[in-house]
Amino acid sequence: MTIDKTVEGQIKKNQSLVEKVGLYIPIYRGYKEKNLRRDEDRAVRNEVARILERVKLDLVTIQRATVNDLELMRDTERIRSKADRYYVDVKKAVNGYSSFHTAIKILESELDALIEWDARLMDDAAALKSETEDLVRRIDSGDIKIKVPLRALETTIDKLLEDYNGRETVMRGFKE
Repeated sequence: MTIDKTVEGQIKKNQSLVEKVGLYIPIYRGYKEKNLRRDEDRAVRNEVARILERVKLDLVTIQRATVNDLELMRDTERIRSKADRYYVDVKKAVNGYSSFHTAIKILESELDALIEWDARLMDDAAALKSETEDLVRRIDSGDIKIKVPLRALETTIDKLLEDYNGRETVMRGFKE
């Protein structure tokens, strides 16, 4: 995933001189690298949340177009609720920290897997954004037949929620 490497490079570039020197000390290096992975994870999720904010705005526009069709309006509201839930889940996701006394420890390899997972989620969120933008363009051009693309949009959001649940399974210490 390209976003992963970009975020990692930016974070490493912004390190202080003390942090760079500290990376030569084995104990500190392991601690710092783990924290860098967590920061990468958080940065990717923040970008996904930013994309989802735009999606939510597009869904408001789509919902306004369904005012004359009660069934479509209900469908759109259900989709908006799912998008809101996904947005909140992404914003509040655990960063991979585990205290000394917790039963479940987050290992470095699991953090790497989470970063890859989050990058995949970002690709999916960008695809969702593209779908909502296309639907808004259709509405703006006067195309009122949006039932099929609206169902496809819901399928995409359902897939995002399912992928996110897989991420949470890993964070709770269970392998997927």
